[in-house]
Amino acid sequence: MRRKLITIISIILIIIIGVCIYYLCNYDSNLVDPNGIKTDNNYINITYHQEENILEDDVLGILTIEKIGLKATVKEGSDSKVLKDYIGHIENTSIYDGNIGLAAHNRWNKYSYFARLNDLEKGDVITYQTKFYTRQYQVDNIQTIFETDWSLLENTTENKLSLITCIANKRNQRLCVQATEIK
Repeated sequence: MRRKLITIISIILIIIIGVCIYYLCNYDSNLVDPNGIKTDNNYINITYHQEENILEDDVLGILTIEKIGLKATVKEGSDSKVLKDYIGHIENTSIYDGNIGLAAHNRWNKYSYFARLNDLEKGDVITYQTKFYTRQYQVDNIQTIFETDWSLLENTTENKLSLITCIANKRNQRLCVQATEIK
């Protein structure tokens, strides 16, 4: 009887460990909790010295959000290769004028630039510097969207930034923070 009990407990432990390993390996690598609960503070923000010429080659711009201590480069593309090291410009959105869509990881990545995106509130200021201008934007919309909802990325006549990242435990939803240019 004791041998059967040990065997059953061992099998249950193996199943529990297997499930845990499965979820750790398949857990979405860029999650944020929209309720402001920080589940992972292991993000790295890159800052630059003024003398460095960072707006060259394939860099589209520099995104700065002082409230969350972010200053990072933006490059074209939103695939995993780009998002591994940069904030990515979402293809098919405006590059300089109109509605500029940007995406980044927020956890489980060396450069989790949007780790604290959920700390932003309406009225917060975002600065975006490109080769052609430096603009300031004010956050005016924060909402949860489905991953298939591209309506907030449609082009607009006013200059906007739309920052998008994943939401913890909601694989098919995204956090979208929008900011409109301060005139």
